[in-house]
Amino acid sequence: MRMLFFLISFLVPLVISAQSNHVLFGERDLNKEYLAVYIDKEGSLYPDYFISNSSLDSCNASLLKWYENNLSNFFIISKQYNCNFEKYTSENVSILNDSISSSLKHRINNKKNEYNSVSFLIHGYRKPFVKMNGDRTSRRDYAVMEEVVNKNLKTFCVEVYWDAMYDCCYSTNRKKNKALYSLLEEAEKNAIPVGHSLRNVIYNLRFDTINIISHSLGAKVAIHALFNAEKCSLPTPINNRINICMIAPALSDESFKEYFNRQTTYDFTNKDNYKLILLFNENDFVLRKKVGWFGPGPYRYVNTTLGCNHKSCTMDFEKEFKKKSPASSLHLINMSFVGQCHLVGCYFSSDNMDALFESMKK
Repeated sequence: MRMLFFLISFLVPLVISAQSNHVLFGERDLNKEYLAVYIDKEGSLYPDYFISNSSLDSCNASLLKWYENNLSNFFIISKQYNCNFEKYTSENVSILNDSISSSLKHRINNKKNEYNSVSFLIHGYRKPFVKMNGDRTSRRDYAVMEEVVNKNLKTFCVEVYWDAMYDCCYSTNRKKNKALYSLLEEAEKNAIPVGHSLRNVIYNLRFDTINIISHSLGAKVAIHALFNAEKCSLPTPINNRINICMIAPALSDESFKEYFNRQTTYDFTNKDNYKLILLFNENDFVLRKKVGWFGPGPYRYVNTTLGCNHKSCTMDFEKEFKKKSPASSLHLINMSFVGQCHLVGCYFSSDNMDALFESMKK
């Protein structure tokens, strides 16, 4: 018996460590009343269809690969979205993705008569979908965010779930921390196709105002949804007022070099329909990636200097932005009083967010 206990104690950590670091949404509750967007690492939108996470994991967390390996399910899902395919091709998957996007847009637009605006919420790095290792889930973060947002705005909230990777946990173990930082870099790469896919959902919504509210690495998704930080042929919003609210963004000022590279016919050089609101925190230890002398600092792995105003780079960014783009709006909000904490709960209290909501309403 003691030997059995020893074997279980030895093997369980190995099983846990062998699990995928991808965040999967195939087994989510399809009967939930709230509206959410679920996107895999390659930018494929999850259909409203149960997919076992184990089968998805065996396809390296790729819906594209899962469709190829599960043709009967692919054809069922396709018919569900009015796509009658006779064979699997990557082009047909792209068509299915567009149909899922159109379905989401239709459901969002149906809320226009009830709400003044629509708000897309985007979580950050290392957020499990279900409770793991005592870490806060993306669903818990959204519950906290929505409670505060709904107190201040008459808006319809859409939760955006994406594969921002997950593993446990930061500690004094440098080897383990280095692995987590490598995972952060992988999550940053995922943010590119995720953002492009979200762009397709946002485009042509009938709301006068669209709010994009991101936390941490979620800001990386937001920039790819709204301008061509990387090459993208998909159109960007035209007739909507866009409030881009980035709370403790895991970004550098370089992320905005292509801010005006958009696929649009709107003449934003005379009056921009985008309003950029950055909430920075000089004390945020996750963005600083350093406690005392311990940690790699904000430049290494993912550059997070803008979110923590490292060496006054956020203030310098504001000066350059206003000098080069007088027709565009940028509002900085100093949240350094929050302290070292990076958690959504530390930022989203009613008092902390007053300045953000006032700026959004102007």
